[in-house]
Amino acid sequence: MGLPQPLGPYAVSFADFELRRTEELEPSQSGGGGGAAAEPQQKQQQQQLETNGIHQNGGQALPQDLEETPATVAVEVAAAAPLMRIFYPTEAKTRWSALDAKQRCWVPNYNYMWGFVARAIPPTSFFVKICISFITLIMYSLMWFRLQIKASVQKPLLVPKGEGDKQRLPVVIFSHGMWACRTTYSSTCIDVASHGYIVVAVEHLDGSAVMAQYHDHRGKRKWVEHAFADKPFDDTLMAERTKQLRQRVQEIQKVIDVLERLDQGSLTQDFNNVTGRVSLDTKFFQQRLDLNHIAIHGHSFGAATAIVASGVDNRIKCCVGEDVWWSPVEEVDYSRLAGKSPVLLLNTEGFDWASLRDCRNKFLEGRAKADNVDTPLVTVLMTIKGTEHMDQSDFPLLFPTIAKRARMTGVLDPTQTKDINSRACLDFLYRNLLPPGTGAPYVVNSVKEDGEHLVIAKTASQSASSNSV
Repeated sequence: MGLPQPLGPYAVSFADFELRRTEELEPSQSGGGGGAAAEPQQKQQQQQLETNGIHQNGGQALPQDLEETPATVAVEVAAAAPLMRIFYPTEAKTRWSALDAKQRCWVPNYNYMWGFVARAIPPTSFFVKICISFITLIMYSLMWFRLQIKASVQKPLLVPKGEGDKQRLPVVIFSHGMWACRTTYSSTCIDVASHGYIVVAVEHLDGSAVMAQYHDHRGKRKWVEHAFADKPFDDTLMAERTKQLRQRVQEIQKVIDVLERLDQGSLTQDFNNVTGRVSLDTKFFQQRLDLNHIAIHGHSFGAATAIVASGVDNRIKCCVGEDVWWSPVEEVDYSRLAGKSPVLLLNTEGFDWASLRDCRNKFLEGRAKADNVDTPLVTVLMTIKGTEHMDQSDFPLLFPTIAKRARMTGVLDPTQTKDINSRACLDFLYRNLLPPGTGAPYVVNSVKEDGEHLVIAKTASQSASSNSV
């Protein structure tokens, strides 16, 4: 078990950061006193959440969080940027330390494994939850030390040759899909980082993650369970998914705000809630982030997040969407989101049905209408043949036998799929994100055989005129 070596010329390291929450909730929101005097402010905050499309996630609390009310959780998770894992190229040699085995584990904590087991066994009753806990304990105890990612913990940052802005590295923000977390796409993030990018993997707090963590204003760690784990996927109203999407986009914008402050050096170490060996030194990226060249990258629900975020935030200059789940994107937004950044839509062959194609084509038609001779839009639509939806995640790489039996992977070898997927993304970023004349270390080595597995539509007009991939 374990993830493959990165594709790029550089070793990769990582660290975690979560911006400390500094404002205390009103007593009535945290389950204490406060009486009628606190009610107007509580109502105002809740109305603001609803205006922003952020509602309580509807999930069942873990045992240690039963004292928290849904309103408390909703306010707290909306108060600051989410936890992020930052992958980056390092000048250090690739050497693994036994002291870092826990931090390098693909499953960062027991609760994440609990969430993955709950994906297979819905927690519909207290007894089932007990069974899930027992199974999780066994699996986590036996597997955590074997599920290691190919990145070291907080080694020195690669500093490009040159002076001033030439020493800055472009940024790629990664948004995970449903039933995932900040580590679920580590292979893709590491591949991108190994070519000279700083990759920020976000752990969303909207209730779509397999499990997500955050700290309250006192520094106590809290958990957000998957919001609708106890019901079939199709039973959740799409309106609820749209609300989650809105919160996800706001979280992306807050992450960019945090990156700006890290680059400015205005955050002291006290602002990082993460402690221990994996805690990011807040001065680490000072004057090292090229925030004029930010891309967003996502898979499935994360790809929908990437599409919407790139349409509403002008700081994002490029977008990569893998198997975009278009359903939560509201139809009124298609034209508004269409005419913005260069977009790569990179699909698997198995993630394809009529209504999905209809939604995608509406977006592509909007791109075609927004296109003009003076400022042509770049839209690339690709499909990797012989692949399934989960082939763009780490699951088939870590659990190939289970993935094959569960039909989570296609006929193409998972490692080959990963390499083709990463090279396509890297090539698009190199052509459409980086400033003109930029050379190594960003160039990706092309492989001629990749073309045998790709179906490509190069323009928005060509893509929109096709009813299928």
